[in-house]
Amino acid sequence: MGEDVEVRRGLVLNLVSNVMFFLCGYVVHFFLGNTLSAAEYGIVGTIMTVLDFEYMFLSNGARQSIAKEISLHRYDVRDVILKSLGFQLIIIAFFFAVNFVGAPVLSSVLNDHTLEFYFRFAAFLIPANGLFVLLLGINDGLHRFSTGAIINTVYPIAKLSVIPLVLFLFQDNAVLGMEVGYLLALLISIILGLVLLVPARSELANRSGDKIRFSVVARNTLSFSFFFIMVSLVLSVDTLVVKSVVSPSSMAGYYTGAVNLGKIPYYLVSAFCTIILPVVSKKVGEKDITGGIGQVKKFIALICAFILPIPIMISASSTSLLTSFYHAEYQKAAVALSCLAFSSFFMGITVLLNMVMSSFSQSHFSDILSVVSLGIVIPLFIVSARLGGISAIAIASVSCTALTMLISYCVVIRKTGNVMSRTAAKSIGINLILWISIYILFRTVHIEGLFMVGLTYAGILLVYLGALILTGTVNVPLRMLHRERRHQ
Repeated sequence: MGEDVEVRRGLVLNLVSNVMFFLCGYVVHFFLGNTLSAAEYGIVGTIMTVLDFEYMFLSNGARQSIAKEISLHRYDVRDVILKSLGFQLIIIAFFFAVNFVGAPVLSSVLNDHTLEFYFRFAAFLIPANGLFVLLLGINDGLHRFSTGAIINTVYPIAKLSVIPLVLFLFQDNAVLGMEVGYLLALLISIILGLVLLVPARSELANRSGDKIRFSVVARNTLSFSFFFIMVSLVLSVDTLVVKSVVSPSSMAGYYTGAVNLGKIPYYLVSAFCTIILPVVSKKVGEKDITGGIGQVKKFIALICAFILPIPIMISASSTSLLTSFYHAEYQKAAVALSCLAFSSFFMGITVLLNMVMSSFSQSHFSDILSVVSLGIVIPLFIVSARLGGISAIAIASVSCTALTMLISYCVVIRKTGNVMSRTAAKSIGINLILWISIYILFRTVHIEGLFMVGLTYAGILLVYLGALILTGTVNVPLRMLHRERRHQ
């Protein structure tokens, strides 16, 4: 029972953490987007896109690998941590060299030599991020989900330091101010993470189990990392393609705005991805396969009921949202945002399904999916951008993510059986009606300004929740509430 409570608490806190992540991130982007020109904002988007790509490789591989191995209890915990740290340092050294030494090449490829200095400074964010995510992976593996969520909440709040840094210390170089603020946030989070690990020192000192081979750590980490490279490419490389291929340069700024808003669903779904791997891995380690499948069904039902409405709202009201968050000229990215909102959601589900497969077996499906995607995505994005600009590349993105999600779902079904519940299916149907309704509303009523758009979203969500209750989709939480009252 205590384990289930920690999972539920951890899920809620991870959702809060991810909400804080994109809220604080959007405060920073709102500030930069309204302070800088579209061309300058495009430079910010380019630097952050390269970092996001490297973070996907550096972060998720080590975090998911260490979380899975600690949860399975197959090897000595301290040995797993030390060897994971060793391999992480190798990856850190590689990407540090790519950014610092390869800065001239990167700036040349992106057709902007002013980027060279920023890439070199960004190299120092690599080791800080690598150590930060390793701390998160240790907490995930120990099922200290609440502690990990606290650390992950402090990080985005600390990133708000970008605003005073740009206003007072880096008035003439906002991009450098952004990088300094992000580095400061990582250092604060690492110190907090080390302090919060002190109460778990007895678990870390557990010497039970065999020693894990370094080759196993490397293979597990790289397997997850290559998969997340594919994730990162689909979610991020389109911005680099736009920067390199599409003219005028302001289009990179408009597309950056669409990407930033469109990634909200991915951040929310990733909260479930963080927890589902160690939770299901533990069930599998205990030979409770039915319990593991039950957890997967619950997670998918929750996502369809409470996360899917977010990309629905963003997609159906993209023009008003871009205009309200940025400026009127950002309407040029409305079609792109409508597609990218679903693209990030589909990719989040793809990640979730591949974490499920990894929990149940040592499948090479994720590796195959990654290799095939790597060979298709970049050429497709370049051709799409040349032929149709930012709208066409966004359509290509959502097409790729929808396909990877469907393929992953079919493979999961073959391994575990049906993981789609009636609750999830009903939620999808309600959300289809919701998209049509919101699209019509924002086309017939002039709604602009962040306050009015936010107020409209709040009203829509209340109506949506009422529909879930009336159709019996959320009757389980209501029964739980009734049971608690009866015990009182």
